[in-house]
Amino acid sequence: MGKRAITAEDLLKFKFVGDPQTSPDGTRVAYVLTQIDGEKDGYYSSIYVTDLEDEGRPYTYQYKADQLIRDTTPKWSPNGKTLAFLSNRTGKKQIWLLPVDGGEAKPLTDVPNGVLEYQWSPDGKRMVITTKGDAETTSDTQTNATGEDSGRHEDKKSDVIEITRLRYKADGVGIHDDKRKQVYLFSIEDQTWTRLTDETYDFTQPSFSPDGKKVLYVGSKDQDIEERQIPSLWQFDLATGEENLLYEGNGIITSPTYSPDGQWVAFAGHNRGWMSSGNVEVWLVPTTGGKAHKLTSDLDHPVGNLVGVDAKYDTAVLRLIWSPDSQDIYFYATVGGDCKLFKTNIEGQVSEALTPAQANVSSFDLINEQRAVVVLGHPQSTGDLVVQDLDSVDERQQLTDWNGPLLSEIALSEPEQIKYTSTDGLEIEGWLLKPYPFQEGQQYPLILQIHGGPHTAYGNGLHHEMQLMAAKGYVVLYTNPRGSHGYGHDFVRAVVGDYSGMDYEDLMAGVDYVIENKDYVDTDQLFVTGGSYGGYMTNVIVTKTDRFKAAVTQRSICNWHSFYGTSDIGYFFTWYQHGKADLWADEEKLLAISPLRYAKNVQTPTLIVHSEEDLRCPMEQAEQWYVALKRLGVETKFVRFPDENHDLSRSGKPQHRLERLDHIINWFEARTEKKVSTQV
Repeated sequence: MGKRAITAEDLLKFKFVGDPQTSPDGTRVAYVLTQIDGEKDGYYSSIYVTDLEDEGRPYTYQYKADQLIRDTTPKWSPNGKTLAFLSNRTGKKQIWLLPVDGGEAKPLTDVPNGVLEYQWSPDGKRMVITTKGDAETTSDTQTNATGEDSGRHEDKKSDVIEITRLRYKADGVGIHDDKRKQVYLFSIEDQTWTRLTDETYDFTQPSFSPDGKKVLYVGSKDQDIEERQIPSLWQFDLATGEENLLYEGNGIITSPTYSPDGQWVAFAGHNRGWMSSGNVEVWLVPTTGGKAHKLTSDLDHPVGNLVGVDAKYDTAVLRLIWSPDSQDIYFYATVGGDCKLFKTNIEGQVSEALTPAQANVSSFDLINEQRAVVVLGHPQSTGDLVVQDLDSVDERQQLTDWNGPLLSEIALSEPEQIKYTSTDGLEIEGWLLKPYPFQEGQQYPLILQIHGGPHTAYGNGLHHEMQLMAAKGYVVLYTNPRGSHGYGHDFVRAVVGDYSGMDYEDLMAGVDYVIENKDYVDTDQLFVTGGSYGGYMTNVIVTKTDRFKAAVTQRSICNWHSFYGTSDIGYFFTWYQHGKADLWADEEKLLAISPLRYAKNVQTPTLIVHSEEDLRCPMEQAEQWYVALKRLGVETKFVRFPDENHDLSRSGKPQHRLERLDHIINWFEARTEKKVSTQV
């Protein structure tokens, strides 16, 4: 029997592998397996351990019928006998310890606000832990945003919120309280806590020095922290109790890690100030302090995985991993539509890619200097564990195949890579999905998909939504216009100060290229959709052309002037992305690139999809666009999703994700003319 077409409900059947962690002796790997529970309408995760020969067995279980357990962030103890992990079993995320060779997991911490990050000490007797506020007690009085006692006890707690911070909210978080992220030293044996950081500032990403005598962390004590966020590297001497500024940053700093010999700290970041759209690079700074040196100057690609897909749920954070001899640093970077593993030595000589093309690394760990365990995804896989030979890019052993049974049933359209030139001659990369089943001689409608960001990318991952569109009989075109990551520093910065300019030309040039070169596209049936920046560009497109029969704009922006003060990133994102645009001095500039100004040009039937709790692109943007189009007589519908934020399409409630897909597909199908095959 042939394979069947993919359905929306197949989304609930996918399983997602992530965050591999190699045991100290290099014989086993712990990892996270995340699955979707359709009945409970959520996600659950378990820790698995494999001996590098098979998928392994579960070490943690979903034992509560009324709760979706999230066991994540596995970390081996230095002696390899205990596996620590974070779990929400008791409500807030706490650290649990599990004997590797048998026994029940037991909670290690009971932190009032939950554990955000943690790391073992080299001797396995302590941990460094990040939490919000006090690690041991909670106050029985309410404090306002200034930190002052309101005079009310918990039983009379007011629900009124006082705000004094400029950065007072965040999408997916809500309104910030007055608790700062703090780094604590925790003694496992006697259960004592020692706060290492200044409670008036935020500090994160702690790690021990190889000798266990110092703790490294990231944070800023800049008095301008509300206006600009430029972190630095700090080092705390556990013997003297002294904190020293190791490196004063001038841009992003993330994923700092000591070299095994204790002489260096590597980190990912840049030195281009508090706002930049360019590449993140690998840097090196001596542990004695001093100047940081950029190691990846010759690699014009950003560190990290910036390829966006909707069928991925890797819970790992970006890691830089040292070789045992302290000479090399392993990392992954986005290269066009791929994310590849690389290494650089401390002299700044970067290797060729260590993983294959047409694939995406989402997390990894070293086994030794010859092998790495990698979560590798591609257009036919959400990502599975493979053991990658680091001396031969084509040599690897697949460890897991969690979606094998599902993928043996369903047909996936194979993406066709295309490259075309925009109207100014710049080369743009894109991909086409043909409908399934595809019939020669038939012409099919086309959907243009536009990614968010704009500083992200489409690429070689499994896109469930796009595969569903192909299964419904559509050609799907997705491209990386200028502003996308993966094509060099200049390419990603080319959109800054030119929104709705050449980026629009890049997108439309892609449509024109496909029409001219693919005779199976029905030129009378073009559709367009996108989210976030992609929603903004969808709005731009329907104000500039009526070539598209219908549009779906998702979590979009239509008014940069109001976005400035309502988005959680509005005031600084707007300022930087539009060429240091000032709300008052550049009012005309902001309105000139706002689709709302040109709503009278819209003739395209438009579906507006937005989440009620979206603080990144606030609901007011969708409301303005809907009222404008409705008032002007455009055929439109407004779909609002409660209890969802900006990440609805990627990590929203499963049932909402299915409903969202139904609304999009139904909007297009209602306006698609069914044509008889021209096949003779």
